[in-house]
Parts: sequence; structure tokens; C-alpha cells
Amino acid sequence: MDSSVFKDLSQSEFMEFGPALIAQLGKLQGQFIRGDDVLLPLCRVLADSSGAESVMILSHRLLACDEMPADVTCWCRDSMRYITLWRQVKDWPMLDGQRGAHLWQRFVVWPIEGQDVNIFFYRPSKGWLSFLTSYQPFIADSVSGMLQQQCQDWQQSRNAQIIKSIDTQMYQSIVSNSEDMIVVASREKGMAPVIMYANAAATAISQYPRSQLIGKSIELFFGDQDEQAQELLEAIELRLEFTGELVCSTATGEKVILHTHLIALNEQYEDGSLFTLVGRDITEQKLMQNTMARTQKMQAMGQLVGGVAHDFNNILGVLKGNLELMELKGKDDSIARYLATALKACQRGTDLTRRLLQFSRQEQFSAQSLQVNEVLQSLEELLEKSLTTQVSLNIQPQPSMRDICVDRGDLEDALINLVLNAKDAMHGEGQITIATGEQYLSGYLPGVGNTVSTDNRDYVWVSVSDQGGGIPDKLLDKIFEPFFTTKDKSKGTGLGLSMVYGFVKRSNGYMSIMHTGAEGTEIRLWFPAIKPVERQIERQRSPMAYPRVARPIKVLIVDDEPDLLEVLCDYCQMMGMEVLAYTDPLLVREQFRGGIDSIDLIISDLLMPGGINGYELVTDLSVHRTIPVLLISGYVGDVGISSREDLPFQVLQKPFDIHAFVHGLEEVGVEFLQGGLR
Repeated sequence: MDSSVFKDLSQSEFMEFGPALIAQLGKLQGQFIRGDDVLLPLCRVLADSSGAESVMILSHRLLACDEMPADVTCWCRDSMRYITLWRQVKDWPMLDGQRGAHLWQRFVVWPIEGQDVNIFFYRPSKGWLSFLTSYQPFIADSVSGMLQQQCQDWQQSRNAQIIKSIDTQMYQSIVSNSEDMIVVASREKGMAPVIMYANAAATAISQYPRSQLIGKSIELFFGDQDEQAQELLEAIELRLEFTGELVCSTATGEKVILHTHLIALNEQYEDGSLFTLVGRDITEQKLMQNTMARTQKMQAMGQLVGGVAHDFNNILGVLKGNLELMELKGKDDSIARYLATALKACQRGTDLTRRLLQFSRQEQFSAQSLQVNEVLQSLEELLEKSLTTQVSLNIQPQPSMRDICVDRGDLEDALINLVLNAKDAMHGEGQITIATGEQYLSGYLPGVGNTVSTDNRDYVWVSVSDQGGGIPDKLLDKIFEPFFTTKDKSKGTGLGLSMVYGFVKRSNGYMSIMHTGAEGTEIRLWFPAIKPVERQIERQRSPMAYPRVARPIKVLIVDDEPDLLEVLCDYCQMMGMEVLAYTDPLLVREQFRGGIDSIDLIISDLLMPGGINGYELVTDLSVHRTIPVLLISGYVGDVGISSREDLPFQVLQKPFDIHAFVHGLEEVGVEFLQGGLR
């Protein structure tokens, strides 16, 4: 009712508004005579008439209770107000000299004359107090019968409370204040189950006001499309107990997962049956469990993939090394074409294992401080050439961002993979947007379905957005898994996103799908922001093919793969080094226990069987003397270190060609002549 109706109401104006209100009250009187409970509808009528946010009817004797008694009748427009309203109402001073309707704080309070009944109007329209003061006898006559019966009910209830046991009172308190949703419902034969009681938690979880729950079907919570909900309804019909997880639809359209328990009560209720439904909100818990399960699954797959790639790398190293040696030492030009083809195939295998290892590695071993925008700028031309003429590239960098510490090559590969995935998602037509920015994260990672908690700090992010059809919900948990792909086998290996995921994880960052749907998908990478680091321009070295060492060097080489050990020996001997080669690291440690004074360089595989790895071996050998060490490995597993900073030796990633081998030797201090062997 518009509050303007109460402005200076005259007798003639009341003749227009008053009869409509009294007619509504008359209908309630008729329902009351038939035996219906009309106090809650009465609250609703008075709320609509007064414009109040809440209306409460109670005996002043009940105001001594700490918690709202069940005998109080209340209607609220906002279900959340229901929880706090009692704390305000119970502070009403109940002045003995106060007669008739009066203003108290934000309430208009109307003590009904001659009865132990008070009606509280919370924040009614402006003229409602004036209206009650002038015309309350007309309204009191219409409601007195209903309220008198309520007084008798309250008195009976009060007398009954005296003889109730302590256990019963405690039970009522527990139910009312429980954090679990508790609903009591009845089901008559051939009828849908109807809600009779709902506690405050039921209102808070479902977002429905209590007035919209009482008298409604239990299907208000659970739709008939859910298989578990159908089992619940069948259990109600058969009076059986039920326990399971159900998806509850709230008033706001959100989905809540409830661990639900149904108890069929023994007593009959008007030719039907009663049952209690208890539901605990486990939505956040389920999301956390799913996130942990996915993380554990990815870790297990990473270990498996890393182990396979390690063995495959050794095979590739042997093939590639022998082919290069054949190409170097062979004099027959007729086989050059075959060697080139074989080396090309080895390179394809190398690229495959590199992607596998990028997914499985737990630490980054070539991290450097860099600017995301600079990397993006250097890639722009390459990215544009990778797209068709029907795909446009829109780059939106945020200026003046802080640095991040990542492997530059891995970041470039990640961006290329995301852009190519975006192109495929749009079927080669549309716009791809790459954006960068900074954001402080605290709590959970933003994005679709994320419950990943983040460190409280600033992050630099880079995102790739497409205009494709989006990712189906059922695939969101699978897209980061290695070898999972929706493309034809000839168009993808399923390693793209898993490679990106592995890179981000070992960079101490996060990866999230910000949104996905019919308008496209945005994938965002987050990296911890660091202070800018002054960069030095690296000295460019002219390419050298198979150089010789500048001075005599005696090198100790240890690798458990005999064929790969032979390749390394040939490389070093060809460069002019004296070689000692071993396949057993334990034998090496025993033989050189007295010292390694005669050794100028150690080259060792990192992961080896026999109870000692390469890291432990070279640490033992160099304990009394500092010596150049080059570790070689394609997979860094459990070797006694937790991060790259803890590893004091240079690592050369397998498989590698002779150029990479020469570069690795230069990194540990080996000097070469300015010239090379052909």
C-alpha cells in the first residue's frame, strides 16, 4: 500500500481505504471460524497494508525469552531480517503507562487493548501510526477474535512449557539454532509432501523466506529432474529412510550441495505421515575435495609421464648422438639425405618429450626475471603469422607492470599454445585478444569453479580470449590432463594445455578459466610479481661447429646408459679431451674416494639406479675440491633438492645436440679454440 494513503487521513478517505482492509480481515475471520491457522496470513495482510518490512504478533510475557519462541508469529519481507528481529523486539521497555499505538525506535507498537497481545510493525510507511491512532477500534474489532484465541493458545503453551522436560527444551533449542537445514513435512495419501516447519538454517541456505516455505511442496528444494531427488521422493512415499547428496536450488537460482538424511516418523498425521529432512551444506567442502582430487591426479600423472619421458630421452639421445656422429665422420654423401630424415624424426621426438617434461617438472631450472609485455612484443609477429587471414590478433598490454621470474622459453611456448588453441576453438575465424595486467589476490583464485586458495600477494597476469563456442562443463576438469583432446588425432596430441599447466605450476603461479560460454573463453595465467631486476645484455657468440678445447682436459663421465655414455665419450674425444667413462656411480665413488686431483671436469647423468644419484655423487666427489660439474638429465625427480636455487651445478636438459653440449660446457668454464672441426 502506498504510504501516501496515510497522509492526514480524513474520515471520507478512510471510507475508501478502511473497508478494503476490513474486508481482507473479514476473509481471515471466515477462515478462522473454519479452523484454519490465520495468524501468519494476518501478519502478511497487516504488512501489506502498513508497508512494513516485518510484522510480529506476540504476548509480552514471551519477551523474557533469549531466543525467539515458537509461539511468536512473524512475517518478514527479507528472510535475513527474521534472524535479527527478535533481538530488537525483546528490548521493548513495555511501559505500563503506555496505551494504544506508539512509536518506538524503528517500530510502531500496537498493544491490543484488553488482551495480552502486541503487534510490532518494523519500519512501516510514514502515516501508519497516525492511521492506527485514529482508526484502531475498527481494526481491533476485526482481529480481536483471532487474537483472543491466540492469547488462549499462548497461555496453554506457557502452562505446557512448565511441565516440559529439560531434554525437550534443549531439543527445541538445538533444532532452532542448528546450522543444518531441518524441515518437517507431511504427506497425505495421493498428495505431494508439504513443508510444515523449517528452521532458520533452512531459510538461510535456501534463501526462501519462511512464509514461502510453509505450506509449499518439498519439491521446491529438489527438482524432479535429479535422480537422487527422485530416490528421496520414493523414500517419502514408502516411508523409508534416505541418506545421500542432493543438489538444492535456492531462491536466487544458485545450486547448493546438501548431505541429506530423511527420517520417517512413526506417528500418523491426518491420514498421512510425517517425516524430518536434515540437510548439511557441503558445497564448499565438495569443491575443495574435487580440487584436491584433481591436483593429486595431476601430480600422479606428472610423475608417470616424467618417468616415461626420462627413459625415452635416453633412447633419443643415443639415436641423435649416433646420427650426428655418422654425419660428422661419414664420407659418403649418398647417405646424407637419410641421415637428415632420421635427425628430423629425432627432433620430433625431442619436441614431444620436452612437452611431456614441461608438464611433469616440479621446478623451473632456467628461470629469469622478465617483463611479460616484452615477451609478448617479441612474439607478436610470430603469433600473427601462425594465424589465418580470418583471425585477427588484439593485444592489450597494461603499461608499467612489475617483473616475473619464469623460464622465458616456457612462457613463449605457453602463449603460442594458448593462441593456437584459441584459433582452433573459433574454427579459424574471429578475434583473439591477449591482455596483461596486475592484481592482488587474497583467498580463492578467480574463475569458473575454482576453490584454489592463493597466497596473499600481487600477481602479474596474462590472458588469452577467443570468440569460440566455449568449453562444456563436463570437460572443465579434463582439459589440463595430458593426451586429452577433443581434436582429431591428426591435429593434436593433447599436450598443449597440460604443458601450460605444468609450466605455470612450477613457476609458483596459477591457471584459471575466467569465463567460458557461447561468447568465448578466457584463460588466464597468474605469476607472482617481483621487483624489476636490472638486465645485462648477453654477449653474442659466433656459431662454432664441433670445436676443440683450448687446453688439455681430463673428464670423468658417468651415465648408466652404455650407448649414451659412448656418444658422450665420442663427443669429448672429438673435442680433444681425455675421457674416463663409467656406468656404475657406486664404483666411481669407491674408486675416487681418495680424491679427484687428476680430474678437470665431471659430466654425470642426474638420475641413475644403484642407490645414489648424480647430484649426490658429484657432491661427494667435490667435497674437498671445487671442480667444474655438468649434470645431464631430461627429468629432475627426487634427488634431494627442493628448488633450482638449491642445486649448485649446471644442468643440461636431454636430449641435446652437440651445439647444446658445447654451450653447456662453456657454462661450466670449458674454453674452446676459435675454430671448429667439420
